[in-house]
Amino acid sequence: MAEFTANIANLGKYSAGVLVDTTLSFPTTKEQVQAALREIGVDGLRYQEIIILEYSIGVNGVARVLGEFSHLDELNYLASRLDSLDPEELMKFAAAVEHGEYADSLEDLINLTYNLNRCELYPVQDAEEYGRWLIDELRAIELPEEALNYFNYESYGEDTAINEGGTFTSYGYMLTGPDPFQKVYDGQHVPEQYKVFQYPIQQKITVPRSMKGRNTSGPKRP
Repeated sequence: MAEFTANIANLGKYSAGVLVDTTLSFPTTKEQVQAALREIGVDGLRYQEIIILEYSIGVNGVARVLGEFSHLDELNYLASRLDSLDPEELMKFAAAVEHGEYADSLEDLINLTYNLNRCELYPVQDAEEYGRWLIDELRAIELPEEALNYFNYESYGEDTAINEGGTFTSYGYMLTGPDPFQKVYDGQHVPEQYKVFQYPIQQKITVPRSMKGRNTSGPKRP
């Protein structure tokens, strides 16, 4: 799993010019969220809101999509989905984020993790490499040996990419299949297993039964 952390701060204090922050790692749990909120003084009573000051995420391009007020439940949803991907799927996800077609919001990113079967990623970085890969590896067209030195691989790769609607990314050449993009997450209802936001449990002061009914303000006057 790629690194996924958020530096969260107490919004009320931050707005007043006081920085009280901590780093929360994802995927996370309710207990870890409560501990982080307790550390920055967000108790659900006097202070109820947080602000996210910075993200550190091991997939390029993801942090720029996330906002200062992204909900921790949604962040946990995305991080959990990324944690479930194998290395090949994670590379497809990174290439798709760089491509940017379905990477404009946290909702998009979550849905993207469910649509990686639409993506093919080939190990080439530019049009010339793609042209050579098509000819040498896939045998897309048969050329006589003496013609190979004169063949314009770059133009062939570029034209093929345009016709296919593919994209060259730093992770390779990405081609998207004809299947429609499936919207699994509606942007509102986070599945229960990913919900982690919960204010710290308030400690209640209890009076022992033996003390009830007694005047504890001090000794009675004679």
